[in-house]
Amino acid sequence: MRTHLLHREDPYLRQFEATVTAVGDQTLELDTTAFYARGGGQLGDQGRLGGHRVLDTVKSEDGLRVVHRMEWDGAPPAPGDRLTGEVDWERRYPMMRLHSAQHLLWIALTDTYGPGQQDRGGEISPQKARLDVAWEAPERPDPAALTARLEALVAADLPIERYATDTEGERWEWAIAEHPPIPCGGTHVRSTGETGPLAVSVKGKGRGTVRLTVSPAG
Repeated sequence: MRTHLLHREDPYLRQFEATVTAVGDQTLELDTTAFYARGGGQLGDQGRLGGHRVLDTVKSEDGLRVVHRMEWDGAPPAPGDRLTGEVDWERRYPMMRLHSAQHLLWIALTDTYGPGQQDRGGEISPQKARLDVAWEAPERPDPAALTARLEALVAADLPIERYATDTEGERWEWAIAEHPPIPCGGTHVRSTGETGPLAVSVKGKGRGTVRLTVSPAG
């Protein structure tokens, strides 16, 4: 059975109730969850379920279910039990802001250096987000120019749209005004201004690739 993803409907949801569908040695599955399973570069959520600690959240092998990796505090629950879940908001919210900031960094890159850049992956943690990009030019992207473009996008406080692109709601896009949409099913903030002030660093990652990192400024 596919897990119903509450964060798709409301990424700001912190508490919820759900029914246990499966229990492993150190894992728990639910009929519905607000925990984000690791994917798209964003780390999985942590928090608590029924008083037990959630150490990580990942997808099942078939990609249909969310698996909560647990640390039991006493006897684990049983299938059919109703539990209250609470997402670790102090960890999740910075990742929401930085996941949106990572997409803004991509927009800043294409605005500054033109379209046609090639994304080679990235990662979003509570402290920073990185973006690896194919880069053959002798000079690396200018972090000051990228930071300045980010500042303009943040100051504009543009609404961030999230919407499903298929009838089952499994594929999503992220978009702001006057820019092409970016495929992404991660959790995001409501506007560019909510990311807060940002700073960019740039370094080489190997032949033909540069690593752009965005983090909160100050």
